[in-house]
Amino acid sequence: MRAISLGWGVQSFTLAAMAAVGEIEADVAIHADTFWEKPATYAFVRQWAPWLEAHGLRLVTVGEPNQAVEKVSTARTDIPAFTATNSRNGGQLRRQCTQRWKIEPIRRWLREELKRTGVRKTPGCIQSLQGISLDEFQRMRDSDVKWIVNEYPLVDLRMTRADCVAWLDRHGLEIPPKSACVFCPFQNLRSWHELKRTGGDGWNQAIAIDEAIRLVRPPFELFVHPSRVPLADAIRLPEDQGYEQLELMENDGEGCDSGYCFV
Repeated sequence: MRAISLGWGVQSFTLAAMAAVGEIEADVAIHADTFWEKPATYAFVRQWAPWLEAHGLRLVTVGEPNQAVEKVSTARTDIPAFTATNSRNGGQLRRQCTQRWKIEPIRRWLREELKRTGVRKTPGCIQSLQGISLDEFQRMRDSDVKWIVNEYPLVDLRMTRADCVAWLDRHGLEIPPKSACVFCPFQNLRSWHELKRTGGDGWNQAIAIDEAIRLVRPPFELFVHPSRVPLADAIRLPEDQGYEQLELMENDGEGCDSGYCFV
């Protein structure tokens, strides 16, 4: 079975679209839903999932909605939150969300699908197509289980992220927004500002989660922002002071599109 790991970012959506139009081979595209994605990503999924399916690509969404709150705002939180004491010095929790929220649910589905179809779990029986582009080749990894082999079609095709954007544009497809959980501590300043400007459920959820995790790991306080102050106070926009938008000197990194959230 050839399975695309679909994170709905630029690279993985390009892989799915290429499979849909027959440029690469894939049997299924699997999305591990964290249930905390930004509203723009869910809107993109609602618009383009039907297009992929109409072109013959099987889409599967996996995840555990009943555990979403427990994974975030209890003492078992998987978020790589920033820690602080009264002196505001601290470190950061180990990131466990990628493994527990994405890799494990996808592998659970794959095991069940192999069992359902009567296929033995033998070495290399699953080819996992990863949305890593040529400019991110350093992120390429071998699978840590023998029955899954990681493949990197974009690298094989010598395609960078910019090439993916160009490919989508040539085929009349929309460019996905950067995907990330609303409270992701790995977001850059621009992403935080965009989330606050958009407002609505995404920003409100981020603030609520930041507050919910504060005291779940005593004696440390936990924060989603590296400044180690409440998110509502950490993100200040020019508009807050009556000025027009000004985004100079901000880091325009790729956030979760760079791979923190499993493509």
